[in-house]
Formats: sequence, structure tokens, C-alpha cells
Amino acid sequence: MTDGCPGYKAHSVVETDHGITADLVLDGEPCSVFGNDIHDLHLEVAYQATERLNVRIQPKYIGAANRSRFIFGEEFVRLPRWDGQTTKRTSDLCFSWSNHGGFHLAVKRCHDQEELFSTAGHQLVFEDQFLQLTTSMVPNYNVYGLAENIRNFRLGTNYTQALFNADTADAMDSNSYSSHPFYQETRYHADKPSTAHGLYARNAHAQEWLMRERALTYRTIGGSIDLYFLSGQDASSKKEKAPSSSALETFRQYQAGCVGLPAMQQAYVLGFHQCHWGYSDIANLREVVANYSAADIPLESIWNDINVYDRTRIFTNDEKNFPAAGMHEFVDFLHERGQRYIVIQDSNVYFPDPSNETDVASYPAFGRGAKANAYIRDATSRYYFIGENWPGYSVWGDWLNPEANAWWSSEVNMFHQLIPFDGVWVDLDEPQSFCTFSCGNAELNGSVSIPALPGGVSEITNPDPRQLNFPPYKINK
Repeated sequence: MTDGCPGYKAHSVVETDHGITADLVLDGEPCSVFGNDIHDLHLEVAYQATERLNVRIQPKYIGAANRSRFIFGEEFVRLPRWDGQTTKRTSDLCFSWSNHGGFHLAVKRCHDQEELFSTAGHQLVFEDQFLQLTTSMVPNYNVYGLAENIRNFRLGTNYTQALFNADTADAMDSNSYSSHPFYQETRYHADKPSTAHGLYARNAHAQEWLMRERALTYRTIGGSIDLYFLSGQDASSKKEKAPSSSALETFRQYQAGCVGLPAMQQAYVLGFHQCHWGYSDIANLREVVANYSAADIPLESIWNDINVYDRTRIFTNDEKNFPAAGMHEFVDFLHERGQRYIVIQDSNVYFPDPSNETDVASYPAFGRGAKANAYIRDATSRYYFIGENWPGYSVWGDWLNPEANAWWSSEVNMFHQLIPFDGVWVDLDEPQSFCTFSCGNAELNGSVSIPALPGGVSEITNPDPRQLNFPPYKINK
């Protein structure tokens, strides 16, 4: 579908010891695959660290009106930066470019010129709703990563990995709970030790990685191209004639240099834990803990699923089966034994029927969030974005609003007074709704029957003028 796209040509190229900047100009008539071609782009190449090279392509003209659409703010995900000392001469990686047949780029190892990435023969496509970049690959290449997925460890050369967070447990060959746009490639050579390198694409939009016999294509429906090439070379081997590289070192460079290392965990987290959906009451919890002792099996903590809630509504407890007083006694009992209690924390907030005063009064957590203007709003109606989850109709916190964070922290503190948990099981942070788009806010094209919303709304007939299904990017219906 991108055949015939004109690609770009580089102009006003400036090279320094630290990298390259250039303007990329559309080299022909727009192909308009899915949206409008961006005519003028800006290229920035930076030798950020000895082992890391950054290639960034974004619209040349960025302002307040379009910045959030194309620029992925570092307040959301760490932005790797120059280490203050690496230059072109000290980098493991060498960058080259050409305008022959359209702009293309290549990344190689400096010491032996092994080509790791090359877009030669493939045109860059950069539109407001569709970006595509393709690299040639060595025969029978070995790519790993692009999580989260359930797939053979080696992804293969005839596979497409979609990245789009969804509550899809055990989704074979599909997208799942989280997205990690990073791959590691290992090459096995007949005449020398194996080599390894990595690529991290810093982008949070829905995306696809198409692995084909001699090419790998990266596609996304928004943002910019922000690539971080990792040499995988071990600093201790720099003085060797042929510096070594490994998958393990590539992963270290990705974590330590790109996304950050995980937080240090408390010692008990590494122990044995028991979790189950379906514990009936406190007596059931005590029975499970006692059975572990009887079987002489060490147990660090026991976890509660949504059964602990009142009608599966977060920040509440089932006062009949998990009364607050009884939970305090149970947690004290665990602490006396050196054990701990973990409780689930979903992201959905029950949306009470606004016409039912009893329903509204029974769930004050929603009202406090509404007062703080903490919930995501529907783009068309400006009312709450109403979805569906375990408690029924639900809304979600808008984490770009500081007031939402303050409200959520307050609710967690109040819930801790109700049930003195030792840790939180963060669940459904995708977040997940059981209905498509919003359940009743004119967000579906055509007429779709859904369960009646509070107030009697049961059918949606208003067409959405935004054409949300263009491009037809359907993942996990």
C-alpha cells in the first residue's frame, strides 16, 4: 500500500562531532496512505553514549497546537540524553546517509563495518496518522523481544507483532497487557563469535512490527520516529581488536541507558506468595494460611482479588464477608507470623446511576473524584467517558490532571485505613473496558445496541465525524 510513495530528500545537512542535523523534504506527490503527508521533516542524529546512537525524525514545524501529537514528553517515559562526552570518534556505532534513490540511512559498527540497520531501497513514509520505516535484514535473522507477547522466543521471519495495551490474558501471537517497542538481534557467524545489538523505538502509539524474510518494517499511527540503536558491546572489551557484543549486554544497555532500571524490591517480595480469585471470606483466608503452615510450606503473603470489594467497586470492602474490623484482626494475625497481606487495586471507578440517589450515596469515592474533575472526558459530549468493567459502568482517572493524582492518593490512603494492606496488586492498568469506545456517548459509527445506561440510553445512532476507523487498525476486537 506504500508502493509509489515518494520518500524524502535531505537538505541543509550539518555534521558535527556530536551528530547530524538536516531537513527532510517530501520528494514528490503525497501518497496519502492514511492521512496527510508531512512535507517538511527534521532529522537529528546524536551520539548519546559510546554504546548508544539516537536517530530522531519529526515534523519540522512543531508548535503548541501539534506538539502533543508528535512529541512524546519525557514526563511520561524517560528520554535518553547525551552523556556529555561521547563523540563520533568515540562511538561504537557509525551513521551514514544518502539521497540516492531518496533519503535513506544506515547504522554500522565502527570497528568492522557490520551493518545493523539500513533503509536503502525503502522509502520513509511520514503522515499525520501513519509512519513507516523499513530496514533490510540478514538472511534467516534472529530477532527477540517486542513484548508483550506469547510466541516462540525467536519471533521468526514471517510474523507481525502488534503493540497496543489490552487486557488479553494468554493472547497467542497477539498484543497483550503491555508494550515494549524494543528488539534484540543476535547474529551467528561462521568465521567469528556471534554478535548482538538492539533497537528501541520510543513511541507510545499503536504500532506494528512486520518481520519478513529479508526486511523488518516498523509502523505506527502517530508520534514521531525516535530510534535508539544499542551496540551490545561490552566496555571491558573496547581495547580488543574485535570488541565483543552480547544479548545480555544489549539488554543492560536498554534498561540502564534507555528506560531505567526497575526499583529495588523489598526482600519479602522475592518469597512465595498465594493469590486466588474466589476467596469467600476471612475464614477462608485464615484456612489457606493455616494449610500452608500444616504442610510446612513457607508463605510470605496472601493476596485478595476483587472478591474483597463491595460489588467489585474499588476503594470499598464487602462488609459481610470481609468486614473492616475483621480485616484489621486478620492482618495483625499475619504480622505476628511475619507474613503480609496484599490487596488488588483496579483502575476502573464505578459510575453510579445519577438518577438513583441511593446508588450515588452508596459510593462516595466516585463523587469525590467528580468534584476533583479527575475523570477522563468524552471528546464529543464532554461528559464522562463511560466504559464497562467488573462493577458495571465505569470511568477512569485522567492521569494528565494533577488533581486526579491527588484524589487517587487520597482514596488509597482512606482505603488503607479501612483495610491495612502491606502492598498493592496493580491490576487493569491498561485500562480495560468491556465495550467498544464509550458506552453511550455517541462514540460508535452506526447503530449499536448496548445494555441500557442510567437514564435509559440504550442505542447509539449518532455517527462519529472523526472517522476513527481510518486507517482500519483493528486489534483484538
